[in-house]
Amino acid sequence: MLLSGMPRAGTAEPSGAAAAARDPAFIGKCLDGRYLIEAQLGAGGAGTVYRARHLGLDRPVALKVLQRQHQERWGSRKRFEREARALAQLSHEHIVAVSDCGVDAEVPFLVMELLEGESLEARLKKGALPPAFAVELLLQLLEGLAFVHDHGLVHRDLKPGNLFLERTAQGGERLKLLDFGLARLLEPSPDARVTLSGEVFGTPAYMPPEQITGEGIDARSDVYAVGLVAFEMVAGQRAFRGHESELLRQQLVEPVPSLEQLKRAPEFPWDGWLQRATAKEKDRRFPSAREMSQALRALLPAVPPLHGSVSQVAGLPAVRARAQRRARTPRAAGSALRAGAQLVCILALAAIVLAGTVIVLLDGPRADSRRALLKRAIASIWDTDRR
Repeated sequence: MLLSGMPRAGTAEPSGAAAAARDPAFIGKCLDGRYLIEAQLGAGGAGTVYRARHLGLDRPVALKVLQRQHQERWGSRKRFEREARALAQLSHEHIVAVSDCGVDAEVPFLVMELLEGESLEARLKKGALPPAFAVELLLQLLEGLAFVHDHGLVHRDLKPGNLFLERTAQGGERLKLLDFGLARLLEPSPDARVTLSGEVFGTPAYMPPEQITGEGIDARSDVYAVGLVAFEMVAGQRAFRGHESELLRQQLVEPVPSLEQLKRAPEFPWDGWLQRATAKEKDRRFPSAREMSQALRALLPAVPPLHGSVSQVAGLPAVRARAQRRARTPRAAGSALRAGAQLVCILALAAIVLAGTVIVLLDGPRADSRRALLKRAIASIWDTDRR
């Protein structure tokens, strides 16, 4: 799913009346008498996303429509309707908010908040992220994902293109989890199986082995995909590359490359955490997004400090701030001790100089007159204080 600030899709025109949703002539149409379509923002695997305006509230929204050719294949319309129901349950700062859904002229649509910013996929085209920034984004992702899992859902298509870096009013960035089109209920339900037997859905570059082989999908499947996204954030390249069949082979048998051997982010101990997240056997992975997050937080003291604009990330986890304070405390205490020792030395030196001056004044040929003068000065000060 693509939102504001993301690259526009191609302009090839499909056939079919309902597929006119992708035709430029669709711009200016009003869906359900409420949503005025203003511009196309992009297209995903089964739907097109537009910028629209809610006429009653006079506010911009993102509107996703499902194309007819996908409604007729693999029960995609059912998946689309399930996405609407799943998203309606999820209200979280790191998950895109859905506000409405419906069907107009046989075209189902989903209404979401309009996000300003860019996808993580677009950001990674500029290169790897600073390790501290990557950690903060991953913690935000895992927080949102844990919320998803708590509601009995598995995303099943986690990838940089489905993660959005939203610009906030404070000038920072907040990660949002998008596109639950492939979300599957953890518990069986009447419409939980809507795909044809043998059909594989997802993105091969981020797909866990059990999704390829058709074994059971659960929260650990999303953990695997997060591990591959984390690798790409830090390495600036995908862990697995090649054509589709080669990607699927690598997902089944190849371990994730070592960041240490690639000489990427050597100041942070990524490899052990990544290897556990992307283990081929589910039982060897982190059992949940929450435990994956806790393991990452435990490594925080090793993360170098943020610099420049990346420190403006919205929703910075409190654990990061606490770790930084703990790291600063020993240095601050040492600085205070050094400053105190320096002050004592200065005072002692001043006392020595003063004592030497007094000795010089009270010694020598005119010592008696100097002593008398000093006594009169002390007596004068004493009398003044008493008055």
